[in-house]
Amino acid sequence: MTTMHTPSAAPGDPAELDLSVLDSLVGKDAARFRKFSLLFLASVGDVLDQIDDAVARTDLATLAGLGHRAKSTSMNVGAVGFAGQCIALEAAARQHDAATALAIASGLRPLMQGIRRAIDERLGAQAPVASGEACGD
Repeated sequence: MTTMHTPSAAPGDPAELDLSVLDSLVGKDAARFRKFSLLFLASVGDVLDQIDDAVARTDLATLAGLGHRAKSTSMNVGAVGFAGQCIALEAAARQHDAATALAIASGLRPLMQGIRRAIDERLGAQAPVASGEACGD
């Protein structure tokens, strides 16, 4: 049985997100930060929609692949807690532990909503990311 990764902060807490990772990637360029943030949110929003479909079918192979895909993207922007959940999803699905995989999958969207809020705060004076614009809400 796979244990879910339990980060120290509450799910969706901005502490789940270390945006210095993305800063390093974009060289602290505000325009590039916004671009990469929005690309990340759109990409993960798409993955979350696919996860919802896979959950409805209890498609563990697809869940494992999507967990792997979202993990890599999340690590690139410093969404460490989310990436940890994706790692746990991938492992549970590969071990054919449907109950754990489905439980982890159900917690990803609320976690992502918290990350989106933290990115909105960081974007500050720039137009905030509308709910659903890049997160699949």
